Amino acid sequence: MNNLKIMGALAGAFAIGTMILTTQADAAKKVKVTSNVPITATKVTNRNVAITGKNKIYNKAGVLKNAKAVTSAKQLKQLGNSQRSKDFFNVYRMATTNKGQVYYKVVSFEGKWRGWIYGGKTKADYQGGIRSVQTTKDVPLPDDVKNAKFTLGNPGISGTSNSWTAIPWSQYGARLKTTDSRPYANDELRVTAAKQLTRQYYGTFYYVVDDTHPEFNGWLNSSSLKAATTPPTNTTTTVTNYVQSPPEVVTNTVTNTVTKTVEVPAKNPLTINYNVYELGTSQNQAVSNQILKMYQDQYASVLSELTKNPDTAATKLKDLGDGQTLKSNDPTPMNYASIAVSFDKDKNVITITLNWVQPIIFVSDAQILTGDDYYPKSYLWSVMDGTGVSYQRGDWLDRVQISTDVNTKLPGTYHTTYTFKLMDGMTATATATVTVTK
Repeated sequence: MNNLKIMGALAGAFAIGTMILTTQADAAKKVKVTSNVPITATKVTNRNVAITGKNKIYNKAGVLKNAKAVTSAKQLKQLGNSQRSKDFFNVYRMATTNKGQVYYKVVSFEGKWRGWIYGGKTKADYQGGIRSVQTTKDVPLPDDVKNAKFTLGNPGISGTSNSWTAIPWSQYGARLKTTDSRPYANDELRVTAAKQLTRQYYGTFYYVVDDTHPEFNGWLNSSSLKAATTPPTNTTTTVTNYVQSPPEVVTNTVTNTVTKTVEVPAKNPLTINYNVYELGTSQNQAVSNQILKMYQDQYASVLSELTKNPDTAATKLKDLGDGQTLKSNDPTPMNYASIAVSFDKDKNVITITLNWVQPIIFVSDAQILTGDDYYPKSYLWSVMDGTGVSYQRGDWLDRVQISTDVNTKLPGTYHTTYTFKLMDGMTATATATVTVTK
């Protein structure tokens, strides 16, 4: 009997020991993320994807504990069958687990959906819940378009009348390069490329080049252009002067010794006109006044010389800064202004146009759930200096200073501030709101 008790006790102890070992082994096999990197650090060549409908979008990798679905089954089906360009997605992070699973963090072009989705077991090869897509396709450019000149059909503040960094809804973060095209209303535009959206409206867009104002170069809907009007060709008119009563006609030649008194109108005094405006819609008059004063201070010697010798106007365009960039020396606010100078010989008028803009950082607000990972750089899209030129992401991403008070463990409203120092010492700053919810 005692032996039986001893054997039973040993068996129980063995079972408990086995249970402990099994539990420890299970714990050792717990799924965890082993890497989480920006997609720019991978060999991915295309960041544009479509939802397949096979896997839901989660607030974190779906295999992790407490992962919550961002999309319902119905919403997932709608996204999988969608023909809206806005429902394409951009991939911006990649994570892998110790089980070999690959997850991608994605955001819809519209910005409505954001989260992690299963992408198979091969890095940088979209499978599972997403597939690689081309959001546009090349369109052959006819000769009558390639060799033609165009102007804007309806210049103004409409999105269809202004140039874009990329075709609208062809990629996440596509934005307007200009917000008011009226200053470019008379510019002749060349078309160098054409593309068509592969979803929804299937509209055709042209890449236009503005040789007069290169800051306007960008993508426009083809319907926004009209053929440039060709001025009439000058014709030679022969005038017969009747110096005696008809029908006798006397034609003067260069050999005749005819003296004529010609009344020459007095020459117009030299006039300098200034056009100062922001490359945008706010038109802050105080800043425009500051820009004008700054220009007149920096080019005071040339302007003074012109008043003394107005006949030299035609030779002074470069000296007046044509094609140059004016930089504010006042740090509040910092801004740039492009300078364009033209001279109307017949009217004796110099026109100085100053298009100004402040350096801009483009960021987006974030909405995340408690416990989510928060990567501030994922919400930073581009930087534009005052010349209207955007910096490539790889050129500036590591030079942005970020400060944030976000605590992903506590629900609340937080803020992240991004500061970018341009090559010449000027800075651009933007603040994004981060909302953490349960």
